[in-house]
Amino acid sequence: MALYTREHLPELLAGLADRPSRVFLLFGERYLCREAMAQLEQTLLRDIGGTVHPIDGDQEEFGATLAKLRSFTLLPGRQIYRVTDTRLFHSRQVAKSIWDRAVKAHAEAKTEQAKRGLRAFLASGGLDPAAADSDPAALSASEWQQCFGFARPDGDLSWTRAYLALDNANGSTAAPGSDPGDLLAAVLATGIPASNVLILMAEEIDKRKKLFKLLKDEQTVIDLSVETGSSGKAQKEQKAVLQDLIRQTLAEEGKTMAPALIDLLIDRVGFHPVAAIMELRKVTTYLGDRGQVTRDDLDLLVGRTRQEALFELTSALARRDLEQSLAIADRLQENGIHPLAVVATLRNFVRGLLLLRSLIEQAETGFQPAMSAAAFQQTCLPRLKEHTLWKKELGGHPFALYMQCKTASGFPLPVLAAWLHHLLTAELRLKGSPVSPEIILQHLIMTLLSRAAQKRGEPAG
Repeated sequence: MALYTREHLPELLAGLADRPSRVFLLFGERYLCREAMAQLEQTLLRDIGGTVHPIDGDQEEFGATLAKLRSFTLLPGRQIYRVTDTRLFHSRQVAKSIWDRAVKAHAEAKTEQAKRGLRAFLASGGLDPAAADSDPAALSASEWQQCFGFARPDGDLSWTRAYLALDNANGSTAAPGSDPGDLLAAVLATGIPASNVLILMAEEIDKRKKLFKLLKDEQTVIDLSVETGSSGKAQKEQKAVLQDLIRQTLAEEGKTMAPALIDLLIDRVGFHPVAAIMELRKVTTYLGDRGQVTRDDLDLLVGRTRQEALFELTSALARRDLEQSLAIADRLQENGIHPLAVVATLRNFVRGLLLLRSLIEQAETGFQPAMSAAAFQQTCLPRLKEHTLWKKELGGHPFALYMQCKTASGFPLPVLAAWLHHLLTAELRLKGSPVSPEIILQHLIMTLLSRAAQKRGEPAG
């Protein structure tokens, strides 16, 4: 067998009859994996029929899966056992990428993704997510390093407890982080019924595991990973993936779209394959019998990106513009952006201001609100860069950092600290209060700007 990439997937599907395989492993970008898995299942069942048995890898007892895989069945056709989010290939080597995914989901208020990421993260370090002593926030720096192979992140990690508590309350019982790969290898060596197929899917894997090498050499592995980050190479690859998905969707819908408009759609949505396809299908549905997507269609149905709209809100808040802040918050909700995502964005914004205000208050920084951007870059920026602990936060464009420092200089530290408290209160209300999200967000914004105005001795708005 072999390892296939996204480009070679059609070749694999076309030749499945000539290259039978008992196990398929798909890993990489989640949406691409799900789409490829659906195509794979359709191809495997096309001629002889059968049944797909879905298994959640986060909840899986792998011994039970192996027992099913080894058993003969009275059901007709092929029996596909599909394990989503398998833990077979997790280890300390991929713990950092899993953690980053969970943190990103938390920041975007994506509860299910954050819970799934935390479970996988704990399992990668050999911890049981259901155990009382597996709270990552309670681990010391040395314990964290030993379990996960990277330094414990700075800051408050208590947010992890809420997700794990909610997960355990819902009956999640993820197994400890043992590696059953040898058991699967032994089962494959003895043979399984010809009608049974195992499909494994994971976003991150450790390619050094013996099981990965075994599956690559003797079964079928499909690599659907896409390079992340903001480098030119990564952005080029991400754009190519989205272009392929958009063209494929247009062909399925019987529609056409100019290349420049495809690029415009990508610019507005960003590298979010699910969002790109959802937005495109919204446009094609709107077209009806009309065959070509126009710029007017995109402008009408695919407005500003979520990131741009949220940036407008933080900018209005920084200007202390109450009326505009309230109007933007209402528009965000009308456009389907979850209130928790709004709160998460504001929290990150305030944390950034709090950090910069703390740094520029240090005399050695030499920052003055009235100084020019050039003076800031020549004198202050090198001194700020000396804080290696905040290398990521201070790694933006010099002029953007200059503007952020000017904004931070207008908010006293007590105000910013109070803002974080109000944001936490709003988040808890959104998660457990009967009050409507619209009212909670309006109250939050009015409270924030009222607090800032009190410190300046001026009316809010």
